[in-house]
Amino acid sequence: MLNNLKTKKLIRSCFAISMLFLCSCSASFTYNNLSWLSSFWVDDYIDLNKKQNEQLKDIIKTTQTWHRRAQLPAYKQDIQNIKTLFNQSLETDQLKEQVVFAKKHWQNLLEYAHLPLAELGATLSGEQRDELLNNIQSQIDEEREEFNDQTAHERKTERLESQFEYYEEWAGKLSKGQKALITTANEQHQDSNTLWLEYKQNRLDSAKQIFENKSLTQSQFIDQLSTVIKEREIYMSQELLKINEENLNLYINLLYELNMTLSIKQRQSVNDQFDELIETLNDIIEN
Repeated sequence: MLNNLKTKKLIRSCFAISMLFLCSCSASFTYNNLSWLSSFWVDDYIDLNKKQNEQLKDIIKTTQTWHRRAQLPAYKQDIQNIKTLFNQSLETDQLKEQVVFAKKHWQNLLEYAHLPLAELGATLSGEQRDELLNNIQSQIDEEREEFNDQTAHERKTERLESQFEYYEEWAGKLSKGQKALITTANEQHQDSNTLWLEYKQNRLDSAKQIFENKSLTQSQFIDQLSTVIKEREIYMSQELLKINEENLNLYINLLYELNMTLSIKQRQSVNDQFDELIETLNDIIEN
């Protein structure tokens, strides 16, 4: 029941690449055509010239080749490991260890791609830099506005509805007891949206300082921008890191408690979801 394994993340800007893992018939097509599809998402943030576009596509192609060979088999193994835990005597410590391990794949991607992305950033003109920064700022402002438009109660209610939908997608119809467990966990979940927006702003402000510092050599520029791309946690507050850890523990405990309540039919449904994810990854790895 790993939500992050079913989350769609494509290209958010020319400084962020991730791969699509969505359990659907289009997953292989999307993954295999990231280089071609990237232009549609990048255009939301910045207009690259022909040479830069080719440079970005080359980064994506090279990263994708590495990712298919080195990372997808690891994703697949993670899912298989979690499925095994799920069907045995599930222990929270083991489950948390596996979930934390799986979450590190995103950092592996940044570790691989950060340098060529920073080198691409060094080619941007002043006008392109302003365009990119302004568009990312607009996105953050839009997210902040959407957040402020809701009350805390509305956000809790909306999250609870999405939680029900998510677990029903995996296990089928939920019992009253299972809904009660999810509701209790939802009440205990700490809303960190304000802190996440603060993190995004801090990271953007750091990038802005680098882009606007005309005294930097090209080597210094690339080195500093690489840090912004790959070292996400240094821009997070201690409060956010603490809440992330506490929410993760809450999530692990909920999975453990739900696992104890599953009917035979529900357990088969969850296993089918795991198998579908594994099959999707096999299709992408082989094609």
